[in-house]
Amino acid sequence: MEQTITERLHILEGSDWKAAVISLLDSRSPYRPWRHGFGEAQMGDPVAIVLNTDPPSVLTELARVGADGRPDIALINWPITAPGLVDLATLTILGGFAQDPRTAWQLRGDAAIQMELALSECAYRHDDSLRYGHSSVAAARILLHSEGECTGCGDDIDLAAHDAHDAVHIHTVDAPARPSSLPVVRTERRPSYLYGSITERWPTPTFPDDVPGVLCRRCVQHMRDEGCTSLLEFRFARHPKCPRCRGNRTRKVVHGVTSESVRHDLWWDYRSCMKDDQQTWTCGLCGLEWW
Repeated sequence: MEQTITERLHILEGSDWKAAVISLLDSRSPYRPWRHGFGEAQMGDPVAIVLNTDPPSVLTELARVGADGRPDIALINWPITAPGLVDLATLTILGGFAQDPRTAWQLRGDAAIQMELALSECAYRHDDSLRYGHSSVAAARILLHSEGECTGCGDDIDLAAHDAHDAVHIHTVDAPARPSSLPVVRTERRPSYLYGSITERWPTPTFPDDVPGVLCRRCVQHMRDEGCTSLLEFRFARHPKCPRCRGNRTRKVVHGVTSESVRHDLWWDYRSCMKDDQQTWTCGLCGLEWW
């Protein structure tokens, strides 16, 4: 499906952004909220996916038309990390377009190449901070980032269900306040006489008041039953308290995972080297390690 010269680029719009993201995450989804033009389409043609968020946003990863020639079921080569979103107005300026690309539905020649180059440039310009805030663009980024996994329990949400739109709850949060000064990184050496003989020093993280995420129905109900409004507090409540400081910021160590293949959630302590088969915990407040 490789195409060396971009002759045409199709615009595909998801009229319901949440249903559109669900269908992108799971091809078995019954949702088909797509609108597109009726011009010629050939196998390998790139497709830019626009979500009807407020403001409208565009997926930074292009899809490709398959052998069926249908832009509405184009295939995406999903990257290691979830693709980002860039607002359509910014993309229009960056690509040098005189008007909203959706007015044409299909770009040809130089315009198609400009759109492809603009999206390629934007693909590397997104980070965790863009998922904060309460806009529908931030919510769509959160859902894309989750890849259909519940942040509360870690289980996959059934996105192929007919009611997936209502079953998926997106937890949005305010952007964290900017620190007045640089935080001090604290480290702690584990007391060998009580908890083992490992002597590595690991920095303790800083924790925001809350984090954005996606929740299944069960976790939404548990949060309500526990009177918990912070997803971060709810997630750490699933872990044991620190045996030394009794803090509730304990993190489970995960060995043998490369940084490029994981989402850096604060309740996991990712380390690249496999040491043993024991389940190890670290305290994010005092730095204690134990098992």
